[in-house]
Amino acid sequence: MAVNPPVLNPPLPVPGFKVGTASCGVKSPALKGKRQDVTLIVGDVDCHAAGVFTSNRFRAACVRWGEKTLTTHAEKIRAIVANAGNANAGLGEMENVWARQLIESGASAAGVDADCVLSSSTGVIGTPFPIDRVREGMHEAATSLTADNWEASAHAIRTTDTFAKWSSAQIDIDGNTYTLTGICKGSGMIHPNMATMLGFVATDAPIAASDLAPMLKRVANRSFNCISVDGDTSTNDTLYLLSSGIGLGHTPLADTSLFEQALTELCIELAQLIVRDGEGVSKFVTIEVNGAASEADARTVGRAVAISPLVKTAFAGSDANWGRILSAVGNSGIAIDTNKITLSADDVLMFEKGNLHPDYRDADGMEVFRKPEFTITLDLGMGSASSTVWTGDLTHDYITINAEYRT
Repeated sequence: MAVNPPVLNPPLPVPGFKVGTASCGVKSPALKGKRQDVTLIVGDVDCHAAGVFTSNRFRAACVRWGEKTLTTHAEKIRAIVANAGNANAGLGEMENVWARQLIESGASAAGVDADCVLSSSTGVIGTPFPIDRVREGMHEAATSLTADNWEASAHAIRTTDTFAKWSSAQIDIDGNTYTLTGICKGSGMIHPNMATMLGFVATDAPIAASDLAPMLKRVANRSFNCISVDGDTSTNDTLYLLSSGIGLGHTPLADTSLFEQALTELCIELAQLIVRDGEGVSKFVTIEVNGAASEADARTVGRAVAISPLVKTAFAGSDANWGRILSAVGNSGIAIDTNKITLSADDVLMFEKGNLHPDYRDADGMEVFRKPEFTITLDLGMGSASSTVWTGDLTHDYITINAEYRT
């Protein structure tokens, strides 16, 4: 059950892009015609593109193909083809063959050069990829290409997600209005660097290719790399950003700061949707770390708390076991002074500068931990840097979902 999922406004069309979907029965032939599981995002023009990928060393072929394509064609990407239901990972040489065939199938449907197409796959690892079914159904994606099909696309990339995830924004820069629309999927196997997810963002803002790549890395570090559901990082995690603005004849933005801010806010919203829909979660917890020596240190401490099974099960049991949180901080590997640490849960001060606060009562902490949403705030007293991480609890339902994932 998702935690307070927001009612999403319809996603906005992005000038220069069309989106289509198809039902190919990727996970099982029995699902063909019953749910959309392939999506095709096509640029009307050559697009500038950037990507951020999983840190898992067992990287799926679609990730390797994507990195290679961006190395040579980052200024003229024309499409993304993605499927749900099969990760096409852990399959040896055939994995590379099938990944290329998926790209070629998407390119043919979109009417573009295969060398200018990116791909993503998500689903079960180690199962032969049903390329024949995908090829047979890809024409559906081509015939359904429209500018306002982003919501259908968000549904088509779902696996164990209980709801589709998208976000849109518009920003005015120098008298021009630009649109950003992003979709993502993710529910389990979620952990930073990247979280287990696919994410695709399109914009008509004219961003130079040389600016896109470093910008997307910064944005990912403040959004998708700040979430955790279960501490596992997948083989296929991918985030792509495409800009049609250059191909539409706009001059590249000289100052991209306003755009980067809008992109960061959009990606944070998408990242939080993933946590809210985490497998089996019943709590949405924000972990704010302040007073760190650096932003990297703050993020590392936040992640350590977010992935701790002991902390997450305490969240699940509504047990305000502050000792587990401090233990996770100590296990983070970051230099700390225990006499400087302060810990709060919402507005309840639990631990202050190395000591249990004299006014703290466990009943007050328990009341906070019973909420479906609350914030843990840590001040390390080591500097002025900060970071925010979002996580959920670890429940029996998570075990059930993943024990039965392939059945």
